[in-house]
Amino acid sequence: MAADKASYRNRGGVFQRLVTAYKRFRYFSRAGANLVVKRSAEFRMVKHAVLDVGSNVTIQDYSFFQLTMPEPKVFIGNNTVIGRRNIITAKNRISIGNDVLIGSDVQIIDHGHGMRRDVPIRLQKAEIGFVEIGDDVWIGAGAKILMNVTIGTGAVIGANSVVTADIPDYAIAVGSPAKVIKYRT
Repeated sequence: MAADKASYRNRGGVFQRLVTAYKRFRYFSRAGANLVVKRSAEFRMVKHAVLDVGSNVTIQDYSFFQLTMPEPKVFIGNNTVIGRRNIITAKNRISIGNDVLIGSDVQIIDHGHGMRRDVPIRLQKAEIGFVEIGDDVWIGAGAKILMNVTIGTGAVIGANSVVTADIPDYAIAVGSPAKVIKYRT
């Protein structure tokens, strides 16, 4: 019985390595050592998209990466975890630092819709920006990181927060819109 369980776990490990190897070859411009991409992670990308990740990166189940026109680039540093059901949508540039932990159900988006009154919203071109997330950042479950935002080194973003403005280094920010409530000590 114990041998059967060990054999089953070993097959699961082999399968996970095969899934990662296929997705690494198919979708990543560059990937460091020890990348783990779960089977249900999904990638929708234009041909010239850049998806560049460091070593020891984990992309959890049901994460969704959408890299679309005009010039999408996503950079993820070393030792970073992209949580379950994350949505990362880039038209320009999203940069995520080293040692970043991203909880489940987080959305990171570098663009938005135009909102002029003289043209229906669905007919307006996207407003394109960027997102920069520093090293040693923790983003809580359900948070939304919107375009033209920089999250500083060591910052903590509370669960379900909506980040619409820059967050300084080592700040703890919560709410919608996210506001700094204190700093890490």
